[in-house]
Amino acid sequence: MADQDPQFAKRRLSRRLRAIREAAGKTQKDVVDELVWSISKVIRMEAGEVGISVTDLRALLQFYEVTDQDQVNELTEMVLASRKQPWWGRYSRTMTSGFSSYLGYETSAAIIRNFESSLIPGLLQTREYAQVLISDSDGMQDQWVNLRMERQKRAHSNDKIQMFFILDEAAMRRIVGSEAVMRAQLERLLELNELPHLNIMVVPFARGIYPRFRSPYVIFEFADANDDIVAYLENPDGSLILSEKAPMADQRKPSSYLQDFWIVEGEYAEKISPEFVSKVTATYR
Repeated sequence: MADQDPQFAKRRLSRRLRAIREAAGKTQKDVVDELVWSISKVIRMEAGEVGISVTDLRALLQFYEVTDQDQVNELTEMVLASRKQPWWGRYSRTMTSGFSSYLGYETSAAIIRNFESSLIPGLLQTREYAQVLISDSDGMQDQWVNLRMERQKRAHSNDKIQMFFILDEAAMRRIVGSEAVMRAQLERLLELNELPHLNIMVVPFARGIYPRFRSPYVIFEFADANDDIVAYLENPDGSLILSEKAPMADQRKPSSYLQDFWIVEGEYAEKISPEFVSKVTATYR
């Protein structure tokens, strides 16, 4: 993706370089001895903790005897991508590192799956709905709303990202702001559902209890099969980011959330429709 997160590109590059070194039969100490680098530089580079210059890349590839020009060009592009500023850089001054990581996954993903239990997902919200949810206590409301709208614009216009949303019916019935705001929000859901790379479903109350219905979560999948699935969980005591290689102590893994998403999608949810939206709005006073 053209918008790939620099940190994500850096991690992907580090993994590739480590694999190339191992395939060449070289050790990290061999790199230190040949290029007169510190061992900490090599370790941090292969861990994705520091960047790498095009000059350093060329020196490495020469040492590893990599001559395939397509591979050299691909790795050079990865280096350049890893050194760019992310598109959300102008918002980063007041952004937490956790949210910055979230945006990196969102920007770099090939597939996004989002379940929401009580609110409309951020990527689907109208500006008016977002304004109600985002507090202006710190005087930054406009900035955060603008960031959310820009995230939407990039995601909605990029058909390389497949997006799947499942909403509990409660998210559609909860009045956020006013009835007028909600009517416009639900109409917006129907409009967005017409995009070929975006799919919105809803779980009606009548379907009862279903897997993981209490808490929202987002699952990110990536085009490169070597990249781990990542899950983002919103809990009352804070958010969590799970990777497949580092599950929680209770063995929660992104793949288990993905499996449950598929179950809900196939057995409980139904495609959002004008009829369903009319049924919901008819209950507004």
